[in-house]
Parts: sequence; structure tokens; C-alpha cells
Amino acid sequence: MRRFLSILFLAVFALTACSTNVNEKKASDENVEPVLSNGIFKVVVPDRFDGLFNTEVKDNAIDFYDKECISEGNPGWIFGLYVYQNPSEWAGGPIEKVGELTLQDGKLYDVVIAYPTETQFGVDREMPEKYKNFYDARYDIASNVTGLKDEKVLIGAGAKGEGLYDEILKRHLTALKENWDANKYESENMSPMYVAMAMGDNKEDKVGYAYCDLNLDGIEELLIGEVTDSEWKNVIYDIYTMVDRKPMHVVSGWDRNRYYAVEGGLIANEYSNGASESGVHIYALTTNETELMPQIAFKYDQYANEENPWFIAYSNTGDEWNYENVEESRYSELEKRFEKHLELNYKSFSTIE
Repeated sequence: MRRFLSILFLAVFALTACSTNVNEKKASDENVEPVLSNGIFKVVVPDRFDGLFNTEVKDNAIDFYDKECISEGNPGWIFGLYVYQNPSEWAGGPIEKVGELTLQDGKLYDVVIAYPTETQFGVDREMPEKYKNFYDARYDIASNVTGLKDEKVLIGAGAKGEGLYDEILKRHLTALKENWDANKYESENMSPMYVAMAMGDNKEDKVGYAYCDLNLDGIEELLIGEVTDSEWKNVIYDIYTMVDRKPMHVVSGWDRNRYYAVEGGLIANEYSNGASESGVHIYALTTNETELMPQIAFKYDQYANEENPWFIAYSNTGDEWNYENVEESRYSELEKRFEKHLELNYKSFSTIE
């Protein structure tokens, strides 16, 4: 619900912002790249966009609008550059962290890009070329962000997995080297699957890690799984995410309760209770939290209905999915949308120094 409300708020905000008076910012006659600033940061916009955009400047934000779209009667919001001290202030909705800005007074800000949730250039038409060109330049423009005293933004800081989860990786490596048993792994909120995966010699070669932005908020999660070419190669046995800039454990899986990354920023939890019952739960990972938000679930259950064992749930009450019996054709049609798992290409723990 929080994720939905955040998205709804951003949509309303976008439409409201576009209806206000928007100040135009142009390059000077000398063709100098325009510098926009507010109370916290400033940004340089490439001069090739001179005269093509309008802006709205707020205390912690600069929003960009396409002039041509506005002249046609459309909102024209392209994206916004925002800075926040607390991740919880921007978590939720179509917002992507791109880096961090530390000012001379020691204040640390997340630098994020906010996106519209509704069409800004009219329905039933392709994205206009000028709008698209500015949109495509969003990362380059974000890289030009500085503090008012010329402090530089660090693109990728606090967003790329490398360096965020070092202590977690070291803990897993220690577990492999010390041959932890299943009880020890579980007591440390780690999957017991590593006991079976790491049998014999060269155990650090058999378990691996990967970084992947599961919820599309710009911050990569840490995923732990098996280094293999078998059918288990993309299975995730442990997921970690960043909460208030600190690594936190999300969930663990095992052989009959596996997790996968799915296209579209979703997570699939596939389970099996034997030949007569199996299924998959689809979740979205909440930004800046460890909560998995239920999206849709599929269950094949001959115990519940031997003649028509296909069930779908569109909601979840507590820990229980609210299943309804459906025809096989409907079940297959929807389930296929979540069948494609992302390739993770795990890097073995033997590569960690």
C-alpha cells in the first residue's frame, strides 16, 4: 500500500507541478552552458538544449519541462533532479538514486532522478524527439551536479553494489572457510543450502555473489547463489538490500523454496510440496525496506481440486494468499509473464581478497 500511495503521490505531484508557473532558463548570448541552482546544489545543462526547456526550481529540486510539449497544451515534465538527506524521504515511486553529494559542512545527500508516471506529451503518440533527447541526457546532466561551493557529486556512490556489502561478503566467506553447519547458517540469517553446495574441496568456487537492482530504485541488491551451469544457476538463496544506507538481510531460500530475479523489477519465489502441489509467488521489494510486497501468486494444487488444480491469487491477507480457482488457459496465460528469470552470472567467493 505504501508503494502504491508513493506512486500515486508522485503522479499527482507531477501534474500539479506542471500546472504552476514555470521559470524558463536559457543559455546566455555567449552560448555559455546554463547553470541552474537552488538552496543546496547547482547543475550545468549542456548548451545544445538552450531554449528547449523550462525549469521549476525548489529548495531541494530542479524539474525540467519540454517547451514544445507545453506549447501544445501538455504537461511536458521530463524528469526532476532531487537531493535528500534521508533515504526514507524519497523511497517509493518511480525514483532512481544515481549518486551522493557531500557538502563541506559534512551533510550527505542522495542525488535522485524522479520520473513522471503518466504521459507528458499526449496520448497515442511516440515520445517527441526533443523530449527524448533531453530525457536520454538525464544521467549526463545528473553528473554535472555540484554543491554551491563546487562540491562534486559522486555518481554511483551508495548505489552500486561494489563496496556496499563488503562486511556481508566477508561473513559469507568466513562461513565457507569454517565449514558452518546448517544450524549455524540459519542462526546467522543465511540459507542452509551452502552446506550442500560447498561440499568437498574448493568450496569458495562453488558459491557466488552478484549485484542486481531488483526494485529499480537505482540501488543494487546483493544476491548469493550457486556458481553452476545447471538449472540452478540463477537461483537466489540470500538477498540483501540497503536500508538507510546500511546493508540488511531480506530473505533466504532453499532447494524447495527458491528465489529468482524477474524482468520488470520483480522477485519470484518458486516452491514445491511434491508432485501434487507447487507454485510461485511474485513480489516487489520495497525501497529502503526489507519488505517483500505481494503482487500475484500461482498455485497448482491437486489436493484442493484434483480435476481443476489451477489457482491464482491477486491479493494477500497477512501471510495467506487469497486464491481463486481458474481454468488452465487463464493460469498459463498469466504465469508465462513471469517465467523469464534474469541471468545473474555469479562471481565466486574465491575472487574475494
